Amino acid sequence: MYNEFFGFSEKPFELTPDPRFIFFTPSLRKALSSVIYWIKERGGFISIVGEAGTGKTILIHSLLNSLDEKVKTILIFHTTVSFNDLLGVILRELGLWDVEKSEKGLWDQLAQYATQIAAKDETLVIIIDEAQKLTEEVMEKLKMFSNLESKAIKIVFVGQPELEDKLNLKNLTQLKQMIRVRCQIKALSEEESKEYIDHRLRYVGSSSLEIFTPESIPMICQYAKGIPRIINTLCDVAFLIGYRLFKKKIDVSIVREAIKDMEGPRLQKTTPPSSVPIHEFHKFPFRLSFLLNKTPLIILFLFLMGGLFLLIYRSSYQKPAKMLDIKSIISPHVQTEYSSTSTSSQMTLPSTSMVAMDRKYKLREVVTVKEGQTISQLTQKYYGRADLTLIDFLLELNPEITNVHLIMVDQKIRIPHITEELLIIPYPDHTYKIHAGTFETPDPAKLYSNEPELKGKKMEIFPRKVSSRETWYRVMIGKFDNKDEVLKMVSLLKKKGVLPAFGGFPKSE
Repeated sequence: MYNEFFGFSEKPFELTPDPRFIFFTPSLRKALSSVIYWIKERGGFISIVGEAGTGKTILIHSLLNSLDEKVKTILIFHTTVSFNDLLGVILRELGLWDVEKSEKGLWDQLAQYATQIAAKDETLVIIIDEAQKLTEEVMEKLKMFSNLESKAIKIVFVGQPELEDKLNLKNLTQLKQMIRVRCQIKALSEEESKEYIDHRLRYVGSSSLEIFTPESIPMICQYAKGIPRIINTLCDVAFLIGYRLFKKKIDVSIVREAIKDMEGPRLQKTTPPSSVPIHEFHKFPFRLSFLLNKTPLIILFLFLMGGLFLLIYRSSYQKPAKMLDIKSIISPHVQTEYSSTSTSSQMTLPSTSMVAMDRKYKLREVVTVKEGQTISQLTQKYYGRADLTLIDFLLELNPEITNVHLIMVDQKIRIPHITEELLIIPYPDHTYKIHAGTFETPDPAKLYSNEPELKGKKMEIFPRKVSSRETWYRVMIGKFDNKDEVLKMVSLLKKKGVLPAFGGFPKSE
């Protein structure tokens, strides 16, 4: 989404491990060369240990690209399995579906395969990622693979430091002794962190000097504490914020905002009571003292009664909101259209404009929020980018969300289809406007006025509260006399790449 804005050939800080972007620190280079040498020349097991996010996975992918065709590899990610299941996974990866389900039958199949590849001077390398999650029972039985050393099957353990703790258990002493090579992936130093950022930016045709202010990079490095995954995430979020603010230089304020976004909303901690001693008083009559002791219960009872009365009152007198039928959430036959009229009350729009926000949404899916998910993540998942305009559509279709930074686990979220027609806002006088985009500042409205096709069209800005402290701005263009005219304009602006809903951005002069 922001690549064109910053001039990148592709996203420089993707979380998906890509060997093209690997930045070789001394520990990473030593680990790669050690594993390659061990596969070719030595027996026994090997372990690669490092903290989460230090680059173990990208190292594995670089290793896979470095091996010749005589070395076959199996990469196992799911390690919370039994030894029987582990053998089954290995055989299926080799295309040898297990005929027998017993552990002995599976093992005999694998041993037979080992004999066959040894005769052809081939090697099978089984890489077990997240090896610290293996049970002690499975790790104990993995010793059996030492019998297949001469038959060219080798095991690589990749895991976090807890792997070493597990190998230090008394009943795994023998397995620990079978590990002939141990590699440790270290976190980056502050200087290496700076070089890492510049390395990835240069790969996409830029540099840290062009993109970051001198003060912002040390802030990123200090926050990330040498963990490449955190650097990637923080830089990616910072670029997204810079893109929204139309700033091509990432400064300290943007990095600070990116850190806040990564950490998410924090619940205010209650201040513990001071350690002043509590003294008992017995000056009240017995009955009054009894009532004082029950005061919290009385207050709670009155509070519940008041809530019940309010609920009955609202259900009796309040007009039902024009919401999506709740049956459509739990039924496989989901309602496919939804009017946004009822949601415009969240906006700080004039009353005349509130009537106008009457577009039809077509549902793409209804999803249930999982732990750790955010609106931005859902937008990224379903549309490939976390754009404010797309998030605005989600908020409008889900009016129960009053804070863009806070959604609840198990909450139902309606995901709309994004179409050209969705940007068209019909008005009661049979005219139309275009919802060009939603932004963090009103400034992009000026950029749309630079488009020759929009000459003579009015640019309007409508603030929208998305949290108690945050306001976004919708840019509306119009009016257009008929639907064909406005559809052609939306299509033209989409082709010119100036509509955020389709991955564009208004261009400066």
